[in-house]
Amino acid sequence: MKPSSRGSSRRRQRGILQWLVAGLLLAAAIFWGTRALRSGGGTGGSAGAISRLRTADFHSLVFSAVEPDTVFFGHHGGLLLSTDGGREWRAASLRNADAMALAAPPADSEVMYAAGHNVLMKSTDAGGSWQSIDADLPGLDIHGFAGDPENPDLLYAHVVGFGVFRSRDGGDHWELLTAQAVFLNLAVGETSETLYGAAAQSGLFRSDDGGRTWSRLPGPPGEGVVAVAFDRNSGQLYATSLGAGAGVYASNDLGLTWTSLNLRGTILAIAVSPHDPDRLIAVDDSGWVYASRDGGASWAESPG
Repeated sequence: MKPSSRGSSRRRQRGILQWLVAGLLLAAAIFWGTRALRSGGGTGGSAGAISRLRTADFHSLVFSAVEPDTVFFGHHGGLLLSTDGGREWRAASLRNADAMALAAPPADSEVMYAAGHNVLMKSTDAGGSWQSIDADLPGLDIHGFAGDPENPDLLYAHVVGFGVFRSRDGGDHWELLTAQAVFLNLAVGETSETLYGAAAQSGLFRSDDGGRTWSRLPGPPGEGVVAVAFDRNSGQLYATSLGAGAGVYASNDLGLTWTSLNLRGTILAIAVSPHDPDRLIAVDDSGWVYASRDGGASWAESPG
């Protein structure tokens, strides 16, 4: 029995409709997949990147103590500057100098420091201009570096091959604290004598005596710690980890227990705003920049 021409027409219409629906679903998948790639590649969690840095390396971030939306990013070639919270970046005044570590003590909004390979520099006009510090350190290959948020003259530095040093006069004179510790990043904690040190695969360490002795903390999940930050206003400690559990974590009990902040992947730098403890910025190993305005609960583009 031959099917009617009306039945054949209906089947053709249903077939066309199915192809149209499939095409729309495919187009939607391509759109959202492309958007996801633009928003940060393979980084997990509820994260959407707000920009991407095109430098060859990614080392340090710090919020300006003057302008809430101004952020500095440091790399081996100098500084980049954003005045809109990290969406658009341009070259800052410090160029052709290694800015592996940055410090901008809120106690003096005009003072900033930059340190790195054969670099120790200071700005007294909020990053507008920079001068080298004639320090009496035994070397200038500085990896870990931090400043006390309440004392712009109190600095800590890990000098490769020599140990951890402290300066009480803004970087001119330094005293050796320990020759044993090795850190990629340093952060001053709840007091001027409390320090946190990120030591890559060796983990996270804490000092309660101004850097003379150190004890290993449990640390966040992962296979080591690469970046660390502390906010004295909230008492929150942040660390970024390596390996299978890589991501951003926070601790509200000085590093004993940790909570994931929904930003996964290898995050090389993180900073907390001195103007708002819920405002964070981070950059991963591909240069994607992420921002949060809710303490790390979500990372997505938001109004300035």
